[in-house]
Amino acid sequence: MEGPEFIIAALAIIAGTGLTGYIFMNIFKLIRSWIGGSSDVDEESFNRLAKAFMEHKKDTQRRLQNLEAIASEKDDETQSNSKQIEAPKQEINIDDTDTEQEKTSGSDNLRNMLQE
Repeated sequence: MEGPEFIIAALAIIAGTGLTGYIFMNIFKLIRSWIGGSSDVDEESFNRLAKAFMEHKKDTQRRLQNLEAIASEKDDETQSNSKQIEAPKQEINIDDTDTEQEKTSGSDNLRNMLQE
């Protein structure tokens, strides 16, 4: 590009950038005014609501602390009163060897139970 073509292209880029910036700036202004202008709560009401919320928060925290203290006291009491039961240390050995006679008598008993 030479001379006039270069100047026209540069002006078009600059004008397009400026126009885009202007459009975005106006859109942001509209959004900001829409968000800021939609407030139905005046400052006095907002302050009263904020004060009530802070009082509620403090009251809730105080109640939670009291409940935690009561729960920890109960845990301490149950731990001091509980006794630990230990399993016996003796080992039990089981012999898996069955005789043929026990196997047949066991199956006969099963057959008798099923027939009843």
